[in-house]
Amino acid sequence: MLRIGAVLEFMRKGFFISVCLLLLLLQPARAIGFSGPKVPNTPLYDSRLFHFGFSLGINFMNFSIKSDRNLGFEGDTLLSIRNGFHPGFSVGVVTDLRMGRYFNLRFIPTFSLGQREIEYAIARPDVPVEKVNKQVESIMVFLPLEVKWKAARMVNHRPYVTAGVQYTLDMATRKAKKGHSDNPDEETKFKLGRHDFGVTVGVGWDFFLPYNNKLAIELKMYFGLMDLLVPDNNIFTDRINRLNSRMLQLNITFE
Repeated sequence: MLRIGAVLEFMRKGFFISVCLLLLLLQPARAIGFSGPKVPNTPLYDSRLFHFGFSLGINFMNFSIKSDRNLGFEGDTLLSIRNGFHPGFSVGVVTDLRMGRYFNLRFIPTFSLGQREIEYAIARPDVPVEKVNKQVESIMVFLPLEVKWKAARMVNHRPYVTAGVQYTLDMATRKAKKGHSDNPDEETKFKLGRHDFGVTVGVGWDFFLPYNNKLAIELKMYFGLMDLLVPDNNIFTDRINRLNSRMLQLNITFE
């Protein structure tokens, strides 16, 4: 069975190849950029009640960690807890409902692969400070419901902002990656809750294309509100009081 890391690498390469091909196809039409034609493309695009499309993106998943306030004091075995992140890949389906001239309601179910990391500094008698990394690989389903507020159209482009709520299901959260050392700490599992709920905010830019299509580039943040930590009575969970999910997404949507 393929490891998630290999699948993630394959999906990441596929994303960049797709973006390059898309840009090459659009270049002859001079539809991207601010120096395009003065005649509006698809002038009746916004009059439609529904729009459908797809999105491709990269994400950077992270944690917000609230640790014990006495962490690292003299005599403490655990000195510090830090988080890290790695780029991941996401693909989604866009459903857009026109609510008015400047507002749309959007539902974008998204499948995402990603990886987060927590680094522990542990002090042991008569040995140097040891670093132990816990890598949390995730296969996620995002179900965001967002309101899009868009500016007036400027010939073939316009800015917009989004805000909404999102339910997240992590389908691989209880699978732990084993370490590659003889240290038993490397083999200790790190578990997270499967369900999360949070808020999203984002900014983006629409580009209207010929042939009744639209391309958008969007940057979005997700702030999880639920505590994901599953206490497991070990050094890696006992000193964490709260663990929330954070994520930055860069998406390209085609509608």
